[in-house]
Amino acid sequence: MAMVTGAAELRIWTSVKGTTLEAKLQRYDGEKGLVHLAVLNPEPKELKLKVMDLSLADRQHLVEFADADPKILTEGELDVPEKDARIKTGDFEKLKERMGLDDTSTLMFDLLRTEHFLVATSGSVRPHGVGEMAERLWHGMAFHHLEFREDWGDGRMLIMLIAKEDVYKEVGKWYANQLMINDRGAQGQRVTMLWDRLGSTSMYLPAELAEKHGVFTGAAVFNVKDGSRYRKVFSPFPTHSIAGRILAHQIGGVSGFGSRGYFAITTGHAYYKEIQLADKTETHLLDAGEYDGNDIVEARGFEDGTSWAKSLRKLVRKGDIEPKLEPLLALEDATNLTPEYLVMIYSFAYYMQSTPGRLSAFAKMIRRSGTSSQIPASIEIAKIFGFDSVEALEADWIEFIKSTKFK
Repeated sequence: MAMVTGAAELRIWTSVKGTTLEAKLQRYDGEKGLVHLAVLNPEPKELKLKVMDLSLADRQHLVEFADADPKILTEGELDVPEKDARIKTGDFEKLKERMGLDDTSTLMFDLLRTEHFLVATSGSVRPHGVGEMAERLWHGMAFHHLEFREDWGDGRMLIMLIAKEDVYKEVGKWYANQLMINDRGAQGQRVTMLWDRLGSTSMYLPAELAEKHGVFTGAAVFNVKDGSRYRKVFSPFPTHSIAGRILAHQIGGVSGFGSRGYFAITTGHAYYKEIQLADKTETHLLDAGEYDGNDIVEARGFEDGTSWAKSLRKLVRKGDIEPKLEPLLALEDATNLTPEYLVMIYSFAYYMQSTPGRLSAFAKMIRRSGTSSQIPASIEIAKIFGFDSVEALEADWIEFIKSTKFK
């Protein structure tokens, strides 16, 4: 029986093929599995679309606002919208204006503007590949996460690709000074000590500079030592870095109390997207250190990710490792991070996004994190994923690791 809904706001609907449409929900026909949409531009008309041809976020909208059966969230194939999204690279705009962090000519950057990002470059590096990659990652989040588009708004995320060593060092000095000025001396000292070792990091802009260029105050900065590695869409390291930052933006700020689990969730997601989209990882975490006590290192999985699943599966089956959620969420950063825990972080991110039902639960968890400014406690995560206890969730996660579905 068809049902008329009262949720008639104008919103963006996305198909599994990557096309988008701005329309109002006019009617949902659960019996036939159809959605009737009212399109207003360029001329008013009604379109009928199959529910299973819509994004997971659209189906979540139907569950919440049109009383659709929640089973539509667990049916269908698992899509990779980042690869299917139709990105109009011809709409990328190379701006005539340049961006300066200050009044010196050293810290001036060329700008490429995409729909949701502003890519600033210095030196011999092409911004188009990174711009397209960022847009594809953005569409992946919009495909799976309800309210992501609305929460992002009209702003853009700044991505800085710095291929000149002297400019990169000057940006580090500028940022450390900004932190000192804003009474964040300890962080400024850390930036000074680590800046030259970083391949990518986050940097916060003065509000007036962000407002001038229409970007968020949080920017992603890349120390580009080999520009050729940034030309390809879904090059491993940039994919990892931007994927993690987009998810972090969706979660929003977390308090010191609420930061528990933040590192594991965002880092695991970054590795998952890097390996899923680039087929390998080239990302080494600062301070992870050397570790040579198990076959993850021997199989070189810690270096390139190609043996991660095989190595962890073997250790779990033998009982040498027992994945536990609490220790994983307790990790605060990469200091003393062993390869086993790095791969477990990746495996948990993979597990949470391995089926349409789990992916829907993951989106719900991220949504709750953004609302409460903290990652849910272990028992709450278990309940979100449909389990009565943490032990039951862990048992299901372990079975996933043991299966050939974990790759």
